[in-house]
Formats: sequence, C-alpha cells, structure tokens
Amino acid sequence: MKMYTLSFTERTFFFLEYNLPLPFTIDYKTPQTLGRDRVAGVAGGQYIFPNANTLVIDLGTCITYDIIDAKNVYHGGGISPGLKMRFKSLHNFTAKLPLIEPTNDFELIGQSTKESILSGVINGMISEIDGIIRMYTDKFAHLQIIMCGGDAKFFENRIKANIFVAPELVLTGLNRILLYNV
Repeated sequence: MKMYTLSFTERTFFFLEYNLPLPFTIDYKTPQTLGRDRVAGVAGGQYIFPNANTLVIDLGTCITYDIIDAKNVYHGGGISPGLKMRFKSLHNFTAKLPLIEPTNDFELIGQSTKESILSGVINGMISEIDGIIRMYTDKFAHLQIIMCGGDAKFFENRIKANIFVAPELVLTGLNRILLYNV
C-alpha cells in the first residue's frame, strides 16, 4: 500500500491499489490486475446494500459485472464492450457501416442500415444485461442489483430486473474506502 504524508501540509494520501485494506475480501486470482473502478464500484455497492449479495453493473466504455456476496467477499465478474464501443467497432472493423450515435428511437426490426445497427447494438445489450442478471440471480439468492456509469440512465427503464441506479456509485465507493482507511 502506498501512503504518503507530506509534512508541509500534514495531509495523507492513499492510492487505491490491490493491497490497500478494503472493507471486503477479494477472492480474485489476479488482484493486482483488478481495475480500481471495479473495486470502488463494489465498495459503493456494499455500502448501499451491506451484507447482501450485490451485483454491480457499470455501464461505461465497457460494461463490467462485479459480484460481492453477503459475507463481503468479492468474487470477480465480467467485462464486455460498452455502448459506444460497440458502435465504434462496427464502423472501424467493417468497410461500409457508418458510425452512428445511440438514440431512444430504435425498433426490434431495423429497416435501414442505421436502424439495423441501432437494433442490433441496443437490443443486444439489453438482452446481454438481462441474461447476465438472470444467471447471477440463479447463483446468488436475494440478489441486489445496482447500475452505474455513463450509460446507466439510458438502460435503467429497459432492463426487466428490479434494479437500483446509482450514478455516483464509484465515488461513493472511493469515499467508503477512504473512510475505512482513516
């Protein structure tokens, strides 16, 4: 754990690294590779739902799925491309597909290339998120689900499961980690 004290300001700085004491146990094969945003999101989820099986879904550049159980053990999760990354990859890795922006106006059946991309990307993500939630719900009883990240508001009313949206969850988790270490 890196911790620095600057005598001229008498302030202590903590760096969120894999060996910083946390309010939960990490059961992850390579904790040194675990993203700090994922750790902070789990800490925020644990703060909102203490001692509960909690799935944190962060919808940003990537979608991350992170699970902490009722015994406060973080088990890991999954990483998938986020909304904008999916649109960019269709454009960048094909010869003719245009780069489009997400919109609330999309259908199941696209009748143009733009509509088909919107349908495939957005409906695909909804199906992915619903399916992942269903698999975690089968494995963890009384699962609490929290969504955060830049695209959480876009998907909050499109997901079938009962979810709690906390846009500032990572900041909440960082504060929780800080208070745990002070």
